[in-house]
Amino acid sequence: MPIRASCCIPKIQKGIKRAKEGSCPSLLYNLFHELRGADEINIATYLFNNPIYFEFLSELAKEGCKVNVTSIPMLGYSDKALKVEGFEEKVSGRHIAKIVYQGLQDTSNMRLRIFPHKYVWYGALYMGGGASYSFHVKAIYAKFPNNKNKCILSSGNFMFSDPYHSDNFIVFENMQSYENPFKRFFRDLEKFSIPYDQYNLQFKTLEDEFLYSFFGKEIEIDSSEHINCFFTAPFYFYENIGSNHFAGNRIIDLINNAQQRVWVCSQHFHDLISFDPERETIIKALYEKFLSNPDINFRFLKQVPHSSLADKRRAGIAETLFQFVLKADQRFNRLAHDKFMLIDGILLISTANYTSTQFAFGSRRMTAGKGKDRIVKQDYFSEVNGFAIIPNCPKEIMAIYENHFENLWQKGEEINIKL
Repeated sequence: MPIRASCCIPKIQKGIKRAKEGSCPSLLYNLFHELRGADEINIATYLFNNPIYFEFLSELAKEGCKVNVTSIPMLGYSDKALKVEGFEEKVSGRHIAKIVYQGLQDTSNMRLRIFPHKYVWYGALYMGGGASYSFHVKAIYAKFPNNKNKCILSSGNFMFSDPYHSDNFIVFENMQSYENPFKRFFRDLEKFSIPYDQYNLQFKTLEDEFLYSFFGKEIEIDSSEHINCFFTAPFYFYENIGSNHFAGNRIIDLINNAQQRVWVCSQHFHDLISFDPERETIIKALYEKFLSNPDINFRFLKQVPHSSLADKRRAGIAETLFQFVLKADQRFNRLAHDKFMLIDGILLISTANYTSTQFAFGSRRMTAGKGKDRIVKQDYFSEVNGFAIIPNCPKEIMAIYENHFENLWQKGEEINIKL
Protein backbone atom coordinates (compact mmCIF):
# COMPACT_ATOMS: atom_id res chain seq x y z
CA MET A 1 0.00 0.00 0.00
CA PRO A 2 1.51 3.40 -0.94
CA ILE A 3 0.35 4.99 2.34
CA ARG A 4 1.10 3.38 5.68
CA ALA A 5 0.69 4.64 9.22
CA SER A 6 1.84 3.69 12.68
CA CYS A 7 0.19 5.05 15.82
CA CYS A 8 1.41 3.95 19.24
CA ILE A 9 0.53 4.52 22.86
CA PRO A 10 3.49 3.38 24.96
CA LYS A 11 3.27 0.56 27.46
CA ILE A 12 4.65 2.19 30.56
CA GLN A 13 7.01 -0.03 32.52
CA LYS A 14 6.68 0.20 36.27
CA GLY A 15 9.63 1.82 37.95
CA ILE A 16 11.03 3.20 34.68
CA LYS A 17 10.40 6.91 34.13
CA ARG A 18 12.33 7.07 30.85
CA ALA A 19 12.80 4.26 28.31
CA LYS A 20 16.17 3.91 26.57
CA GLU A 21 14.42 4.01 23.18
CA GLY A 22 12.71 7.33 23.95
CA SER A 23 9.10 8.29 24.50
CA CYS A 24 7.42 5.51 22.50
CA PRO A 25 9.69 2.45 22.03
CA SER A 26 7.38 0.42 19.77
CA LEU A 27 7.05 3.33 17.34
CA LEU A 28 10.83 3.56 17.01
CA TYR A 29 11.07 -0.12 16.08
CA ASN A 30 8.23 0.32 13.57
CA LEU A 31 10.27 3.12 12.00
CA PHE A 32 13.29 0.81 11.76
CA HIS A 33 11.14 -1.62 9.78
CA GLU A 34 10.35 1.13 7.26
CA LEU A 35 14.00 2.16 6.85
CA ARG A 36 15.69 -1.22 6.48
CA GLY A 37 17.15 -1.75 3.02
CA ALA A 38 17.51 1.96 2.19
CA ASP A 39 20.38 3.25 0.03
CA GLU A 40 20.09 6.78 1.41
CA ILE A 41 18.27 8.23 4.44
CA ASN A 42 17.80 11.98 4.92
CA ILE A 43 16.55 13.04 8.35
CA ALA A 44 15.48 16.52 9.49
CA THR A 45 14.57 16.55 13.16
CA TYR A 46 14.34 19.05 15.99
CA LEU A 47 16.46 16.82 18.26
CA PHE A 48 18.63 13.82 17.44
CA ASN A 49 20.17 12.17 20.48
CA ASN A 50 18.70 8.67 20.68
CA PRO A 51 21.57 6.13 20.91
CA ILE A 52 19.32 3.21 19.84
CA TYR A 53 18.27 5.15 16.74
CA PHE A 54 21.90 6.10 16.03
CA GLU A 55 23.11 2.51 16.41
CA PHE A 56 20.47 1.29 13.95
CA LEU A 57 21.43 3.93 11.39
CA SER A 58 25.16 3.37 11.88
CA GLU A 59 24.69 -0.33 11.07
CA LEU A 60 22.93 0.65 7.84
CA ALA A 61 25.78 3.08 7.09
CA LYS A 62 28.35 0.30 7.53
CA GLU A 63 26.42 -1.68 4.91
CA GLY A 64 26.74 1.22 2.46
CA CYS A 65 23.65 3.33 3.17
CA LYS A 66 24.26 7.10 3.16
CA VAL A 67 22.75 8.73 6.25
CA ASN A 68 22.32 12.52 6.38
CA VAL A 69 21.00 14.11 9.58
CA THR A 70 20.09 17.77 10.07
CA SER A 71 19.31 18.99 13.58
CA ILE A 72 19.90 21.90 15.96
CA PRO A 73 23.06 23.00 17.81
CA MET A 74 24.16 21.35 21.03
CA LEU A 75 22.89 24.34 23.03
CA GLY A 76 19.33 23.31 22.18
CA TYR A 77 19.54 20.21 24.40
CA SER A 78 18.79 20.08 28.11
CA ASP A 79 21.44 19.65 30.80
CA LYS A 80 18.91 18.25 33.26
CA ALA A 81 20.10 14.83 34.47
CA LEU A 82 17.40 12.14 34.43
CA LYS A 83 17.16 8.47 35.30
CA VAL A 84 16.94 6.44 32.09
CA GLU A 85 16.58 2.70 31.64
CA GLY A 86 19.96 1.02 31.12
CA PHE A 87 22.02 3.79 32.73
CA GLU A 88 23.27 3.41 36.29
CA GLU A 89 23.68 7.15 36.79
CA LYS A 90 21.36 9.96 35.80
CA VAL A 91 22.17 11.34 32.37
CA SER A 92 21.18 14.46 30.41
CA GLY A 93 19.92 14.81 26.87
CA ARG A 94 22.87 17.07 25.99
CA HIS A 95 25.42 14.56 27.29
CA ILE A 96 24.02 11.85 25.01
CA ALA A 97 23.69 14.33 22.11
CA LYS A 98 27.44 14.98 22.31
CA ILE A 99 28.11 11.25 22.01
CA VAL A 100 25.65 10.81 19.12
CA TYR A 101 26.88 13.90 17.26
CA GLN A 102 30.46 12.69 17.54
CA GLY A 103 29.39 9.25 16.35
CA LEU A 104 27.79 10.81 13.26
CA GLN A 105 31.08 12.57 12.53
CA ASP A 106 33.22 9.49 13.05
CA THR A 107 31.17 6.93 11.08
CA SER A 108 31.67 6.47 7.34
CA ASN A 109 28.60 7.28 5.20
CA MET A 110 27.08 9.39 8.01
CA ARG A 111 26.91 13.16 7.86
CA LEU A 112 25.60 15.76 10.32
CA ARG A 113 24.43 19.27 9.45
CA ILE A 114 23.22 22.02 11.78
CA PHE A 115 20.28 24.39 11.28
CA PRO A 116 21.13 27.19 13.74
CA HIS A 117 18.35 29.65 12.94
CA LYS A 118 16.73 31.48 15.86
CA TYR A 119 13.78 33.85 16.05
CA VAL A 120 12.30 36.33 18.51
CA TRP A 121 8.62 37.32 18.47
CA TYR A 122 6.58 40.16 19.95
CA GLY A 123 5.98 39.73 23.69
CA ALA A 124 6.31 35.96 23.52
CA LEU A 125 6.31 34.29 26.92
CA TYR A 126 7.98 31.05 25.90
CA MET A 127 11.73 30.78 26.52
CA GLY A 128 11.51 33.83 28.78
CA GLY A 129 10.87 36.04 25.77
CA GLY A 130 14.30 35.25 24.34
CA ALA A 131 15.49 33.68 21.12
CA SER A 132 14.25 30.19 20.22
CA TYR A 133 15.37 27.68 17.61
CA SER A 134 12.93 27.59 14.69
CA PHE A 135 13.62 23.98 13.65
CA HIS A 136 10.58 21.96 14.80
CA VAL A 137 10.28 19.54 11.89
CA LYS A 138 10.47 15.71 12.06
CA ALA A 139 10.75 14.46 8.48
CA ILE A 140 12.55 11.65 6.64
CA TYR A 141 13.18 11.17 2.93
CA ALA A 142 14.57 7.67 2.25
CA LYS A 143 15.72 6.27 -1.09
CA PHE A 144 15.63 2.55 -1.83
CA PRO A 145 16.80 0.32 -4.71
CA ASN A 146 14.65 0.18 -7.85
CA ASN A 147 13.56 3.81 -7.34
CA LYS A 148 11.38 2.96 -4.36
CA ASN A 149 11.32 6.05 -2.14
CA LYS A 150 9.59 6.82 1.14
CA CYS A 151 8.52 10.15 2.67
CA ILE A 152 7.82 10.07 6.41
CA LEU A 153 6.40 12.64 8.82
CA SER A 154 6.46 11.97 12.56
CA SER A 155 4.85 13.74 15.49
CA GLY A 156 7.88 13.03 17.70
CA ASN A 157 11.68 13.23 17.64
CA PHE A 158 12.34 9.82 19.20
CA MET A 159 14.36 11.86 21.67
CA PHE A 160 16.42 10.15 24.32
CA SER A 161 15.26 10.97 27.89
CA ASP A 162 11.78 12.07 26.79
CA PRO A 163 8.94 11.01 29.11
CA TYR A 164 6.48 8.41 27.83
CA HIS A 165 3.94 9.75 25.34
CA SER A 166 1.95 8.65 22.31
CA ASP A 167 3.18 9.43 18.81
CA ASN A 168 2.58 8.48 15.20
CA PHE A 169 4.17 8.59 11.77
CA ILE A 170 2.82 8.46 8.22
CA VAL A 171 4.63 6.95 5.22
CA PHE A 172 4.12 7.86 1.55
CA GLU A 173 5.81 5.40 -0.80
CA ASN A 174 6.41 6.34 -4.43
CA MET A 175 3.76 9.07 -4.44
CA GLN A 176 5.04 11.98 -6.51
CA SER A 177 2.63 14.58 -5.11
CA TYR A 178 4.23 14.03 -1.69
CA GLU A 179 7.74 13.09 -2.79
CA ASN A 180 8.34 16.24 -4.83
CA PRO A 181 7.81 18.61 -1.86
CA PHE A 182 10.03 16.38 0.31
CA LYS A 183 12.80 16.38 -2.31
CA ARG A 184 12.54 20.16 -2.63
CA PHE A 185 12.62 20.70 1.14
CA PHE A 186 15.66 18.52 1.76
CA ARG A 187 17.50 20.10 -1.18
CA ASP A 188 16.85 23.60 0.15
CA LEU A 189 17.59 22.55 3.72
CA GLU A 190 21.03 21.34 2.69
CA LYS A 191 21.71 24.72 1.11
CA PHE A 192 20.84 26.58 4.30
CA SER A 193 22.22 24.23 6.95
CA ILE A 194 25.87 24.05 8.04
CA PRO A 195 28.14 20.96 8.10
CA TYR A 196 28.87 20.21 11.75
CA ASP A 197 32.63 20.69 11.53
CA GLN A 198 32.16 24.03 9.75
CA TYR A 199 29.48 25.09 12.22
CA ASN A 200 31.93 24.81 15.11
CA LEU A 201 34.40 27.01 13.23
CA GLN A 202 31.92 29.63 11.97
CA PHE A 203 29.59 29.91 14.97
CA LYS A 204 31.88 30.42 17.93
CA THR A 205 29.60 32.72 19.93
CA LEU A 206 25.88 33.12 20.64
CA GLU A 207 26.04 36.34 18.63
CA ASP A 208 27.28 34.47 15.54
CA GLU A 209 24.36 32.08 15.83
CA PHE A 210 21.70 34.72 16.47
CA LEU A 211 22.79 36.80 13.48
CA TYR A 212 22.15 33.90 11.08
CA SER A 213 19.27 35.39 9.06
CA PHE A 214 17.15 34.50 6.03
CA PHE A 215 16.28 38.09 5.14
CA GLY A 216 17.17 38.51 1.46
CA LYS A 217 17.38 34.73 0.89
CA GLU A 218 13.70 34.13 0.13
CA ILE A 219 12.58 31.26 -2.13
CA GLU A 220 9.31 31.51 -4.06
CA ILE A 221 7.40 28.24 -4.54
CA ASP A 222 4.54 27.42 -6.89
CA SER A 223 1.70 26.63 -4.47
CA SER A 224 -0.14 24.49 -7.04
CA GLU A 225 2.55 21.83 -6.60
CA HIS A 226 2.20 21.83 -2.81
CA ILE A 227 -1.53 21.67 -2.17
CA ASN A 228 -1.44 18.48 -0.11
CA CYS A 229 2.15 18.42 1.07
CA PHE A 230 4.14 21.46 2.14
CA PHE A 231 6.80 22.69 4.51
CA THR A 232 7.03 25.91 6.45
CA ALA A 233 10.41 27.62 6.78
CA PRO A 234 11.81 31.16 7.18
CA PHE A 235 13.10 30.97 3.60
CA TYR A 236 9.82 29.86 1.93
CA PHE A 237 7.09 31.92 0.29
CA TYR A 238 4.20 30.30 -1.58
CA GLU A 239 3.47 32.87 -4.30
CA ASN A 240 4.04 35.88 -2.03
CA ILE A 241 2.39 34.22 0.98
CA GLY A 242 4.63 33.43 3.92
CA SER A 243 4.95 29.67 4.31
CA ASN A 244 3.39 29.51 7.77
CA HIS A 245 0.47 31.65 6.63
CA PHE A 246 0.03 29.32 3.67
CA ALA A 247 -0.08 26.31 6.01
CA GLY A 248 -2.66 27.95 8.26
CA ASN A 249 -4.77 28.92 5.28
CA ARG A 250 -4.77 25.35 3.96
CA ILE A 251 -6.03 24.05 7.30
CA ILE A 252 -8.72 26.74 7.40
CA ASP A 253 -9.78 25.71 3.87
CA LEU A 254 -10.33 22.16 5.12
CA ILE A 255 -12.38 23.38 8.09
CA ASN A 256 -14.45 25.69 5.90
CA ASN A 257 -15.43 22.75 3.69
CA ALA A 258 -16.20 20.34 6.54
CA GLN A 259 -19.72 18.90 6.58
CA GLN A 260 -19.77 16.26 9.31
CA ARG A 261 -16.87 16.35 11.74
CA VAL A 262 -13.68 18.06 12.90
CA TRP A 263 -11.62 16.00 15.35
CA VAL A 264 -8.37 17.49 16.59
CA CYS A 265 -5.65 15.56 18.42
CA SER A 266 -2.66 17.69 19.33
CA GLN A 267 -0.24 18.20 22.17
CA HIS A 268 -1.25 21.89 22.17
CA PHE A 269 -4.22 23.55 20.50
CA HIS A 270 -4.80 27.26 21.08
CA ASP A 271 -4.42 29.12 17.78
CA LEU A 272 -6.85 31.73 19.05
CA ILE A 273 -5.17 35.11 18.60
CA SER A 274 -2.80 35.69 15.72
CA PHE A 275 0.64 37.15 16.44
CA ASP A 276 0.39 39.05 13.17
CA PRO A 277 -2.57 40.70 11.40
CA GLU A 278 -2.01 39.03 8.02
CA ARG A 279 -3.70 35.73 8.90
CA GLU A 280 -6.89 34.36 10.38
CA THR A 281 -6.75 31.78 13.15
CA ILE A 282 -7.83 28.15 13.16
CA ILE A 283 -10.11 28.65 16.16
CA LYS A 284 -11.87 31.55 14.41
CA ALA A 285 -12.45 29.20 11.47
CA LEU A 286 -13.95 26.60 13.84
CA TYR A 287 -16.25 29.23 15.34
CA GLU A 288 -17.43 30.37 11.90
CA LYS A 289 -17.97 26.74 10.87
CA PHE A 290 -20.15 26.28 13.97
CA LEU A 291 -22.21 29.35 13.05
CA SER A 292 -22.83 27.97 9.55
CA ASN A 293 -23.31 24.35 10.67
CA PRO A 294 -24.13 23.94 14.40
CA ASP A 295 -24.63 20.19 13.99
CA ILE A 296 -21.06 19.45 13.00
CA ASN A 297 -19.28 17.01 15.34
CA PHE A 298 -16.40 18.76 17.12
CA ARG A 299 -14.00 16.80 19.36
CA PHE A 300 -10.82 18.25 20.79
CA LEU A 301 -8.13 16.16 22.47
CA LYS A 302 -4.85 17.54 23.79
CA GLN A 303 -2.10 16.76 26.28
CA VAL A 304 -2.90 19.14 29.13
CA PRO A 305 -5.64 21.62 30.08
CA HIS A 306 -4.90 25.32 30.12
CA SER A 307 -4.31 25.25 33.89
CA SER A 308 -1.12 23.22 33.32
CA LEU A 309 0.43 25.70 30.87
CA ALA A 310 2.82 28.55 31.67
CA ASP A 311 0.76 30.90 29.47
CA LYS A 312 -2.83 29.96 30.36
CA ARG A 313 -4.66 32.76 28.58
CA ARG A 314 -5.13 31.62 24.98
CA ALA A 315 -5.74 27.97 25.88
CA GLY A 316 -8.19 28.98 28.62
CA ILE A 317 -10.19 31.20 26.27
CA ALA A 318 -10.21 28.46 23.62
CA GLU A 319 -11.49 25.85 26.08
CA THR A 320 -14.21 28.25 27.24
CA LEU A 321 -15.29 28.91 23.65
CA PHE A 322 -15.39 25.19 22.86
CA GLN A 323 -17.46 24.36 25.93
CA PHE A 324 -19.98 27.19 26.08
CA VAL A 325 -20.32 28.23 22.43
CA LEU A 326 -19.49 25.24 20.25
CA LYS A 327 -20.90 22.82 22.89
CA ALA A 328 -18.00 20.58 21.91
CA ASP A 329 -16.56 17.60 23.74
CA GLN A 330 -12.97 18.18 24.84
CA ARG A 331 -10.58 16.06 26.86
CA PHE A 332 -6.93 15.87 27.79
CA ASN A 333 -4.64 12.88 28.00
CA ARG A 334 -1.16 13.48 29.39
CA LEU A 335 0.30 10.90 27.01
CA ALA A 336 -0.93 12.70 23.87
CA HIS A 337 1.91 14.11 21.78
CA ASP A 338 0.27 13.57 18.37
CA LYS A 339 -0.55 16.29 15.84
CA PHE A 340 -3.37 15.38 13.46
CA MET A 341 -6.90 16.32 12.42
CA LEU A 342 -9.74 14.20 11.04
CA ILE A 343 -11.99 16.43 8.93
CA ASP A 344 -14.78 14.39 7.33
CA GLY A 345 -12.85 11.86 5.21
CA ILE A 346 -9.67 13.93 5.15
CA LEU A 347 -6.60 13.20 7.28
CA LEU A 348 -4.21 16.05 8.14
CA ILE A 349 -0.83 15.10 9.61
CA SER A 350 1.72 17.64 10.81
CA THR A 351 4.89 18.01 12.83
CA ALA A 352 3.44 21.27 14.20
CA ASN A 353 1.08 21.84 17.08
CA TYR A 354 -1.92 24.06 16.34
CA THR A 355 -0.78 27.21 18.12
CA SER A 356 -0.32 30.84 17.14
CA THR A 357 3.45 30.44 17.08
CA GLN A 358 3.41 27.65 14.50
CA PHE A 359 1.45 29.68 11.94
CA ALA A 360 2.99 33.13 12.43
CA PHE A 361 5.25 34.52 9.73
CA GLY A 362 6.81 37.90 9.25
CA SER A 363 9.92 39.95 8.64
CA ARG A 364 10.87 42.03 11.64
CA ARG A 365 13.69 43.58 13.57
CA MET A 366 14.75 41.10 16.23
CA THR A 367 16.90 41.78 19.28
CA ALA A 368 18.66 39.56 21.76
CA GLY A 369 20.55 40.49 24.90
CA LYS A 370 20.56 43.79 26.77
CA GLY A 371 22.72 46.86 27.10
CA LYS A 372 26.17 46.52 25.59
CA ASP A 373 25.39 42.88 24.77
CA ARG A 374 22.33 43.78 22.71
CA ILE A 375 22.31 42.20 19.23
CA VAL A 376 19.97 43.26 16.40
CA LYS A 377 19.05 41.55 13.12
CA GLN A 378 16.39 41.74 10.41
CA ASP A 379 14.95 38.28 9.88
CA TYR A 380 11.86 36.19 9.27
CA PHE A 381 9.88 34.73 12.14
CA SER A 382 8.90 31.21 11.07
CA GLU A 383 8.97 27.73 12.55
CA VAL A 384 10.13 24.88 10.31
CA ASN A 385 7.47 22.15 10.05
CA GLY A 386 5.99 19.61 7.66
CA PHE A 387 2.34 19.04 6.71
CA ALA A 388 0.56 16.33 4.73
CA ILE A 389 -3.12 16.30 3.72
CA ILE A 390 -4.72 13.06 2.52
CA PRO A 391 -8.02 13.79 0.73
CA ASN A 392 -10.35 10.79 0.51
CA CYS A 393 -8.10 9.05 2.99
CA PRO A 394 -8.02 5.25 2.49
CA LYS A 395 -10.34 3.56 4.98
CA GLU A 396 -7.55 1.44 6.46
CA ILE A 397 -5.43 4.52 7.24
CA MET A 398 -8.36 6.53 8.56
CA ALA A 399 -9.32 3.63 10.83
CA ILE A 400 -5.82 3.58 12.33
CA TYR A 401 -6.08 7.24 13.30
CA GLU A 402 -9.70 6.99 14.43
CA ASN A 403 -8.81 4.07 16.72
CA HIS A 404 -5.77 5.94 18.03
CA PHE A 405 -7.93 8.98 18.76
CA GLU A 406 -10.55 6.84 20.51
CA ASN A 407 -7.97 5.01 22.64
CA LEU A 408 -6.48 8.28 23.85
CA TRP A 409 -9.96 9.76 24.28
CA GLN A 410 -11.30 6.90 26.39
CA LYS A 411 -8.35 7.14 28.78
CA GLY A 412 -8.48 10.92 28.87
CA GLU A 413 -10.16 13.31 31.30
CA GLU A 414 -12.89 15.81 30.54
CA ILE A 415 -12.01 19.48 30.33
CA ASN A 416 -14.68 21.32 32.27
CA ILE A 417 -14.50 25.10 32.63
CA LYS A 418 -16.27 26.51 35.66
CA LEU A 419 -17.24 30.18 35.38
